[in-house]
Parts: sequence; C-alpha cells; structure tokens
Amino acid sequence: MPAERLRDLGGAPGHLPTGPGNRITDVAGLRVGHSQAASGHATGVTVIDPAGLPLRGASVSMNGVGELTGNLEINERGRIETPVYLCGSHAIGTVLQTAITLSGRGPQNVVLPVVGECDDGDLADSRTIVPGDVERAVQSLGLEVPEGTVGAGTGMNLFDFPGGIGTSSRRTGEFTVGVLLLCNFGDREHLDFLGRGFPPPPRKAATHGSCIAVCATDAPLPADQLRRLALRPLLGLIRAGSYAAEGSGEIGLAFSTSEEVRVVSDAEMNGLFIAAWESAWEAVLNCLLAAKPAQRLDGTFQDAFPVEEMRAHLADRPAGDWNRT
Repeated sequence: MPAERLRDLGGAPGHLPTGPGNRITDVAGLRVGHSQAASGHATGVTVIDPAGLPLRGASVSMNGVGELTGNLEINERGRIETPVYLCGSHAIGTVLQTAITLSGRGPQNVVLPVVGECDDGDLADSRTIVPGDVERAVQSLGLEVPEGTVGAGTGMNLFDFPGGIGTSSRRTGEFTVGVLLLCNFGDREHLDFLGRGFPPPPRKAATHGSCIAVCATDAPLPADQLRRLALRPLLGLIRAGSYAAEGSGEIGLAFSTSEEVRVVSDAEMNGLFIAAWESAWEAVLNCLLAAKPAQRLDGTFQDAFPVEEMRAHLADRPAGDWNRT
C-alpha cells in the first residue's frame, strides 16, 4: 500500500497547483527507478531518466560538502548527457562505472555520468552496492515514484527522523516543474512541519548528511536560466528547517526537456522559481511521512516520524493556512 503523502493528511503548502501526480514524472518524458542493495544493507540506487538526452542543464552548490559527478562538464557545456543516478557516498564509484557501461559508449566516445550521493554510513555500508543493483534500478524505471526509505534513500536521516526520497510538482502558466530530493539533512529542533515544531532528539546522527535536489521542467530555458532555477529547490529545504549545516552538502541540478530554447520573461521565471521552491518544500514533508525507521549499524533504531500527530495537527489548522507558521 503506498505511503500517505502530505495532501492525504490535508496539508497543501504553497499557492500553485500541482501536476496530476504531484511528482517529478509529471514533467513529460521522465521516469524514475529504485533498487535496494542485494547485500541486505540499508542502501540502494535511484535513477531519474529523462527522454531525449542530451538535455540542457545546469548545477549549483549552496554548500559543497558532497559530490555530483559530471557537474563541471554540465556547467561548461550547459547540458547533461546521462540519466541522473543517486546513491550512498561510498557507492559512487561503482554506480559511475556501471553507468558508463549502461550508456553503451565505448572508449573513443567518452561519457561522464551524473551521479549524486549522500552519506548513509549511519545505517549502511554503501560499499556493498554492486553493478546489479544499478541495473535493477534502471530496469524498474516508471512513472510511479515511491518515496521515503527506498532506493538511494534507504539509509538516510532527515531532521533526525528517517529520510530518503521525496518528490512534488507544480504548474505555472503553461509549464510544469517537478522536483525529486534525496533527503539526508537537518536538526529536529529546526524542523517546521507546517507550523509544528519539535524538541531535540535524545540521539543525534553522527554527522550532518546532505541533499541532492533534482529539478526538471518543460520550460524552454537556456542553461543560464536553468542554473538560476537549480538554486530554488534548495530554498525549499530552508523553508522546512535546513540551515545548510557545516558537514552537509546541498547541491542542485536542473534540466529542461523542451526541444525549444528561448530566454523566458522575468514574470515567467518568477513563476518557475516559486514552482521549484514550493515543490521542494512539499517534497521534504512527503519524505518525512513516507520514510520508515531502520536499525543503525551500532544497533540502535531511528525514531519513527509521528504521522498520526501530524494528521491531528493539520486537522486543527484553518483551511488555506499552510503558508504561515
């Protein structure tokens, strides 16, 4: 049974309408796949595969303690050439090498795959990821986007609760913006769940984690405007309670699926900025609701997120009051 999402509980942050599925795959041509590590460790792989590669793209860093391979070429040439792969930090080499193989490109046709990582070492040994795990994620590609502790998000922490994958989308004018987050960040005492705060946890994660924010749109943006758009999902993390802690890495990637390219107006850009910001804000909250606690490598367990308390909290809020705290 699919996990409940924020709107199932009555929450509706922001002002713009969502896409039909309220997920990144509302941008036409995108598919997402997950796999869990065959080793049994709480780690895995997630793949975001847009049709029509290569596509115009850009990457940004708000806090650079993390890795997104291929980002130098993305920003130099203004395009992405491969699907986007996500994984735990110590799986990045295996995922990168497997992505090269899956690209079908040979030694005289160099490819630099796009692989983003977050540190899941509190719960798993991501060195146990093998090529077959990457291949299974690709084989599972589809329009549905399971959230929480799935794929690359299996062993993550979010505001000292279980973390992982979150997604949401918005419509603005004629365009769609979709965001997918790999969430592994935040201190519980700074979490704002639509006006509900939380005390510090009895046990904190050993290190601050990170977030990879992938933003897709069908707006016909050139690379310089995509770079500006890539920053806005990271503002959504702040809205939920992130302060981009020392030791964390907040990295954004944006790409356009449109074959057309034109500089859009300031008014259109503002709509896209709002769409990306709102989508990421909601994606964080969706992730919290979907993620399930797991056992850490030291034998302790993550705290479960209090879903029923949040259901009651949202039921007590006036309709349309989600944008104030």
